[in-house]
Amino acid sequence: MKKDRAYIENLLKDLVEKNSFIKATVSNPVDKKYKIKKINLKPILIKDEIFIQLESFKDNKAYHENICYCEFLPKFSQILEEFKQILIVSQGADYQILKGKSDYNIKESKNSKNLVSLEHNKKKQYIIEDGKPVPFLIKLGVMGEDGKVFKNSYDKFRQINKYLEFIDDTIREMQSKKLIDTHIKVVDFGCGKSYLTFALHHYLKNIKDFTYEIIGLDLKKDVMDKCNRIANELECDNLEFLTGNIKDFDKLQNVDLIFSLHACNNATDYALLKGLELGAKAILAVPCCQHEFNEKMSKNKNSNFFLKENTIGKHGILFEKFTSIATDAFRAQALELCGFRTQVMEFIDMEHTPKNILIKAIKEKVSRESLEKKYNEYRTFKEYLGIEPILDELLSPYFLIKYN
Repeated sequence: MKKDRAYIENLLKDLVEKNSFIKATVSNPVDKKYKIKKINLKPILIKDEIFIQLESFKDNKAYHENICYCEFLPKFSQILEEFKQILIVSQGADYQILKGKSDYNIKESKNSKNLVSLEHNKKKQYIIEDGKPVPFLIKLGVMGEDGKVFKNSYDKFRQINKYLEFIDDTIREMQSKKLIDTHIKVVDFGCGKSYLTFALHHYLKNIKDFTYEIIGLDLKKDVMDKCNRIANELECDNLEFLTGNIKDFDKLQNVDLIFSLHACNNATDYALLKGLELGAKAILAVPCCQHEFNEKMSKNKNSNFFLKENTIGKHGILFEKFTSIATDAFRAQALELCGFRTQVMEFIDMEHTPKNILIKAIKEKVSRESLEKKYNEYRTFKEYLGIEPILDELLSPYFLIKYN
């Protein structure tokens, strides 16, 4: 249905005042040069007063601002002017809103979302709750038959839920961009014991009510055989585990989402390449053990990096941290040249695992002007480091802009 801006403003106003507003996301700025690309909104309670928290994403960094509700409505009116897409999630209904030339097209769909406490320092609410039995978590030894998470498994439980939050946000964004509807094809490269693969299946089937095809891939045959046995015992439909190398995978084509968690060193690069080969619309990668940049940069002490940044380069531990950050920055920039919008964010707190950087990439249309700017940044950074990364060889055939 088509409505004017006043209707959208009153819709959010009513949801907040009825205490049924859960969260909202605005994206796709009207002005492509606008530096803020997305804003997440959610209500919070501070000293018994309702505030709206704005999480704005600019230059792949998140900025937070809490605005009291009485001052928020004029701000929301301004936001509506600046963005084309809005997703409002409330208790009982989602509202997908697309801005047209003179009005807004609204699609309403029912959901089963429950309200959570608005306390600013509230206890963390998880997608999978502690205390409610979940068959795959019981089978994998994370919780008991009563649904209570074992104390020594709580970090794993927390990681699973954090992962599902990223999946939830990614799927919603893919839907808002019309990259998928309610069916999704997913491949998990290097799935290991497959806690997260089973979590994805549970989420899509029991929470999201999607149709799906999910494949987990790993080199360890005994582990994949065990995962297949568990999947059969739990009657997990359309979930399959295969033994093999990422480079050789050809089971699915036109994949919607691939993820690669803790793939060592260049295994992450080959996972990114395979995602492009399979036509993936979104990629989630949590790399680890980034040795390549460290080794190659160490062999070229005449590079601009060592000439200008030897205060870092001469200290082994600082140099190691820098090369790890540089590796993931290079990966994110390369994916942008392949037509993705990327974000680099924290996957889980450092106290739980040192492998905590997640690269999130989702397909989007990019102007030639933007591509030229990104390519110049990419080339300048590579020359500054003084190396030829494997990723450049792998992904450059997929760059949307070509230079000699």
